[in-house]
Amino acid sequence: MVNLPKYAGIVAGHSMIVNAVTISYTVPSRVPVYATPLDCTPVGISWEFFMWPSYMTNITPPMQCVSRISDIYRKTTPIRVGGTTQDRATYDPNFHGYISYSVANPLDAPNTLIYGPAFWDLISAYGGGTMLGFNRGDDNRTNTYMAVQDARTRIPNNLWGIELGNEPDVYLMQDKPDAVSPWNASQEGADAANWAQGFINVWKPNSPILTAGSYAVAIADDPEWPNTDYLIHTAYNDTVKNAVKVYVGHLYAAPPGNTTLAMEMKHSKTVSDLAVFADRVSTAASAERPFILGETNFHPFDVEMDSTFGAAMVTLDKTLHAVTLGIKRLFYHQGTINQAMFNWWSSNQINAPFYGGYFSVLALSGGESIIELDSGDTSYAQYVIYSSGKPTKAVLVNTDYFSGSGLRSNCTVTLNGLPNREVKAIRMTAPSSDTGTSLVQNGANEPSIGGQYFSNTDCSSVGTLTHETTDVFQGQASFTVAASEALLLYL
Repeated sequence: MVNLPKYAGIVAGHSMIVNAVTISYTVPSRVPVYATPLDCTPVGISWEFFMWPSYMTNITPPMQCVSRISDIYRKTTPIRVGGTTQDRATYDPNFHGYISYSVANPLDAPNTLIYGPAFWDLISAYGGGTMLGFNRGDDNRTNTYMAVQDARTRIPNNLWGIELGNEPDVYLMQDKPDAVSPWNASQEGADAANWAQGFINVWKPNSPILTAGSYAVAIADDPEWPNTDYLIHTAYNDTVKNAVKVYVGHLYAAPPGNTTLAMEMKHSKTVSDLAVFADRVSTAASAERPFILGETNFHPFDVEMDSTFGAAMVTLDKTLHAVTLGIKRLFYHQGTINQAMFNWWSSNQINAPFYGGYFSVLALSGGESIIELDSGDTSYAQYVIYSSGKPTKAVLVNTDYFSGSGLRSNCTVTLNGLPNREVKAIRMTAPSSDTGTSLVQNGANEPSIGGQYFSNTDCSSVGTLTHETTDVFQGQASFTVAASEALLLYL
């Protein structure tokens, strides 16, 4: 229930906070039958193929931050190594470096590149399960299947999934040799199945390993591209379907055009963006396979809002809503270093969107299932996470925009059905929705989680962790969440 605005101004810091919305929900005391089961590592990282060695060896602090996520999971964070440049990569088993390419500008992605066995060694050094991308777009099956077999030999314990081609629905636009005009649904679906069968012939899997789909366009386009339904019901025979481990989609918000961060970060917008995947999750489940987002982030092109705290709010809300739909895992993509605005890290700096990813992991780790309390048509989201059949955490998200000056609206969420004991909480906040991070850090100007921010040096938490406490009376407690804030409750 969302009530009409009730204004009760209070001063907090330098901003006037206005109590604009009140919401009330009852938290089911036992896990409902409609709750969605959770994966044990629902947030993963995707590394652009040609950038993988640089992220692993040349810059800080990405791997230190990933280690912090792994510490929360109590197991190594899943990764994906792939992206546009996997379809420009030629494997040379005699090449002794990680990767070789030439670009006029260090912020450019190469049109061609060479990589060798040392590329796999970095995956072994990382030590976690990896979804690994291979070149389908250049239509060199001999080279691709050789690379796949070599990877199997060198990193057998790290290969979680094998991806044959990244976003083949845009191959024609990229002038890739594998695509023949008009490159429609039937062509791409048949070609994907043929590549999968060729893989099966050389791999002879004892268990499913292929990831299927990885399309750039989440909705039907012109010409209409295949999706999970098409692959399962039309393009794939039983042999191919048995070799598929997981069905995969990609998701970025449409280029914003004249829209603003205030419009793009709203919970209702995130819900709308994800809605297309509900049927695909169901179709994958009918084939006894999970569905994941193998690559996602805010916008597909460089948009300044992608580096803001508003993007962190989108990351949090997208993750939590996606898993309620049954999307088992989301791999957040990291593109060209110092170029892609949605990156969680620059060469020597932690960027604002990482806060949303980290907060998502804090919320979901240890959870067995999740429900969403809201209807998805406002700026305010409420999620409850269950473990051992009982509610153990709740996340209250306010995706209203705040400029950093003037009145900062808030919403008050009243939860009923809680045990009569004190509830602890930590808050994710920032001075404004437009807040970014800085190389020379100033705690007062940084995003924060529980009053702490991440050090650019080693990703350690700087400051004193602050838990907020609220007493539950007769099963009820109220919590205030300002615009562009989220509150994680430990129930």
